[in-house]
Amino acid sequence: MNLTERLQAVKTDRYALFRAIICAFLLILILYSMYVRVRMYMLGITLWIDEAFLAENIVDRTMAEMLTPPLVNLQTAPALYLIVVKTLTLLFGTSEAVLRVFSFAALVLMLIVQYALMRRAFKISALYSLFSVAVSSTFLFFMQHSNELKPYTGDAAFVLLVLLGYYFYREGKLGQGLRGAVLLALICAACMLFSTPAAFAAGAVFIVEFLLKCIRKDKEAVIRLIIAGLVFIAIFALNYMLWLRPIATNEGMVDYWEGYILNLNIFAPGAFRHNYELITYLFGPVWHAIWILLPFSVAGFALSLAKRNVYTLATGVFFVLLLIASSIEKYPIADRLWLFLYAIIFIYAFIFIDKLRLEIEGGAFVKIIQRAIPLFFAFLLLVPNLSFPAFGRGEEWTLVPGNQANPLIAHVEENIEDGEMLYSFHLANYILRFKNGYHTSRIGNVAYDNIIFGTKDFDEDVEMIVATGGSYILFYHSYYPLSGDWSAAYITEQLQERGYLEEVMNVFHTPLYWFTTDIERVRNPENLVLPE
Repeated sequence: MNLTERLQAVKTDRYALFRAIICAFLLILILYSMYVRVRMYMLGITLWIDEAFLAENIVDRTMAEMLTPPLVNLQTAPALYLIVVKTLTLLFGTSEAVLRVFSFAALVLMLIVQYALMRRAFKISALYSLFSVAVSSTFLFFMQHSNELKPYTGDAAFVLLVLLGYYFYREGKLGQGLRGAVLLALICAACMLFSTPAAFAAGAVFIVEFLLKCIRKDKEAVIRLIIAGLVFIAIFALNYMLWLRPIATNEGMVDYWEGYILNLNIFAPGAFRHNYELITYLFGPVWHAIWILLPFSVAGFALSLAKRNVYTLATGVFFVLLLIASSIEKYPIADRLWLFLYAIIFIYAFIFIDKLRLEIEGGAFVKIIQRAIPLFFAFLLLVPNLSFPAFGRGEEWTLVPGNQANPLIAHVEENIEDGEMLYSFHLANYILRFKNGYHTSRIGNVAYDNIIFGTKDFDEDVEMIVATGGSYILFYHSYYPLSGDWSAAYITEQLQERGYLEEVMNVFHTPLYWFTTDIERVRNPENLVLPE
């Protein structure tokens, strides 16, 4: 049905008019979620510790240095992702918004590709395709990660883009013969250079297409796929050898992700419990709706697979490859590393909902019920995410506790005086250097170096603070329930025994203190932190 026919249907069919109104509402909701993201960018929210780790690699290195692995601070990111973000900083500066804008753009790309996949590859109605996109655009976990200096939102976008590229290939839109197959390989390779899990999606696409051509005994197509597959494998091998391997084999990285590996030896002691905890953790971001979302997604996947949808088959192989890779310690199972999972869940849930309109004989009442049930379930999946505007206001529950150091650093910069020092907790060094400059030990309008960069020798740190006679104390990523770090509490307890400790500011469990050994330099006795 073309646009003219649709407009005519709206004029004559009440249900068509109702659908048009709902589609307009969903489009407005999606656009509003974009507006909320812009507001969130304008807040200049502090980089949390992982972002600050990655920022040092981008901001404090030249392009050539950044592309010489391994990255510092035990970080990893796809090469093209880093190149794009670095280029943006060279053009527009190194603000939080510039560093995070790639994730915003990737989210927009993901929504466009998600809609295109549902309409073209899965033949889902515009109404329920828009519902699926609206759920993704307002999904709280996506709201969080689309404002983050990390490649995770890109992972979701480029995994879906691989599947869309596969659709274009099968429809002949990439060209005929060898040209189309090689172009598919290059699209998959480009996606892989932006997103590591896209490599598994690409592998699934080539495996499925190769097997289908073998079943049909299409020898020429098999040869073309082998050539295209070799092109992709060559690029994959170069990317792994020159970029991924140094960090993938790093002992620190391997140890960090050790507990996030699927255990396929189900008869081993504790294997079932370990795998159950992993899967429970993975579905945590959608747990508020898991009782309906997961069954609907599984049903949608099964229904699509039963109809021999080749893109669903490729999606299934993709997840099998991921699970195998996890079991051999090549791709951990973690919610942020599997961000693409939630977009795929939202696709298949609405594939099922779209098919709930069963063909049952009956009058007008039966037709109303047939149409109302899928709409009810669609809105039911949308409602849990409608608190998303809180991100644009910077409400505390949308922030990372203990990581909100920007206002504290700004306060010190404006208020520190001659003779005063700033002690930076060892984890606060990363955010302080990002905000204050990577090659300076001076903050504020003073003529001398006045920053003490903390170490992990906390007793020595305490002695240096006491020796200053008066010093600000900056903490970051030291909120105990989040970080599990006892050392911040140890430092404050030691300082309380050696002098006077005041809490100057506290922004969502991120404290700034003033310490002095001279009672005359106590600024506000009401803010003194007393020993417990």
